Amino acid sequence: MIVISTYAQKKYSLEDCKQLTIENNRKIKNSRLEIESSKETKKNAFTNYFPSVSASGFGFTAKNPLVALDMGGMPINLLNNGMSAAITASQPIFAGGKIVNGNKLADLGTQVSQYQAKLSENEMLLNTENLYWQLVSLFEKRKTLDVIDNQVDQLLKDVELSYKAGMITNNDVLKVKLKKNEVTSNRIHLDNSIKLVKMSLCQQMAIDLASADSLDILTPDIETIDSPVTYYVDHKNALPNRSESKLLDKNIEASKLQTKITRADYLPTVAVGATYYRDNFLDNWNNNGAVFVSVSIPISGWWGGSHSIKRQKIQEQIAYNNKIDTEEQLLLQMQNVKNELDNAYKQILLAKEAIEQSNENLRLNNQYYKVGTVTLTDVLDAQTLLQQSRDKYIETYSSYRQKQFEYLQVTGR
Repeated sequence: MIVISTYAQKKYSLEDCKQLTIENNRKIKNSRLEIESSKETKKNAFTNYFPSVSASGFGFTAKNPLVALDMGGMPINLLNNGMSAAITASQPIFAGGKIVNGNKLADLGTQVSQYQAKLSENEMLLNTENLYWQLVSLFEKRKTLDVIDNQVDQLLKDVELSYKAGMITNNDVLKVKLKKNEVTSNRIHLDNSIKLVKMSLCQQMAIDLASADSLDILTPDIETIDSPVTYYVDHKNALPNRSESKLLDKNIEASKLQTKITRADYLPTVAVGATYYRDNFLDNWNNNGAVFVSVSIPISGWWGGSHSIKRQKIQEQIAYNNKIDTEEQLLLQMQNVKNELDNAYKQILLAKEAIEQSNENLRLNNQYYKVGTVTLTDVLDAQTLLQQSRDKYIETYSSYRQKQFEYLQVTGR
């Protein structure tokens, strides 16, 4: 109950809903965790610059001496037990660039996770935007139903008086009552849709679903319409701002680094190190130490190494081709959303004109009905047309706002 009352105290604007989505949405949270995970991978790769240190120990007790000698009738038993311990440190000097490029690849992974997090945020914000405007549309439709309901109630009173006065038949009264039932039925469907969209919006913002009934939003002014022309930009110039485009660039970089790492697998590796050890096998501790240089040359690996490198070079070309193809698709997406935005704006203008015409049509039919020049059916049809034209306007306005935000997103803004 505390959560419900808390959210009931405030009406949320579109910006409030977006802010809650950014702060609470679970998919966005997971994308941020992926960034932290990639940072840990980067830190782990950096440790490859440091020396590797290992320690070992060995001890034994034998049932019989490992060495038994007979010195002129005098038995000598050696190595009944013993122990040793050693510590070794090795520092790579040259690894064919594998360590350097491995760290670059890990850093690249962090950048990729950041772009992917931005994509997740964009997706969730677009969902929030769409749900918000769906809710606005449903609220506006409910207002329209209220207007139609009041008109039907007034018409019902008029026809009932006319019926009592013997001016019309009971059939006209039944027609108005059927219209009243239709409005009531539409309201039930509308209320159910509102509840479902509210629950979806709560889920999007990670709010307890039990508070959906109490969640309310600020209904903006839907009469003001700004031209989409002010939002248009050159799509080719906008392309580099897209996170998808940046990810494609990073994919090419990663492919090139993979090629370098693959090549490093077939180059010599050089390391220097030192070891220190102690042993006690003859009841006496001995100490020693050494420094060493190790060189490893993968001779047999050269046979197949050239093919692995060529295969990775092919992967580079595939990554480049994917970049070109995907960028073309992104440009097509921008143009498509722009077309939809422009179409939605034109539909709004038509719907607004239709409302004016429907209002005038209803006004005239009410007048004509009172003087007996049109039937009751004409009045009811005029009310239906008004409701349809208002619903159409609300739907197109909602669609326009959604496409407006989507166009800003697909142009990297």
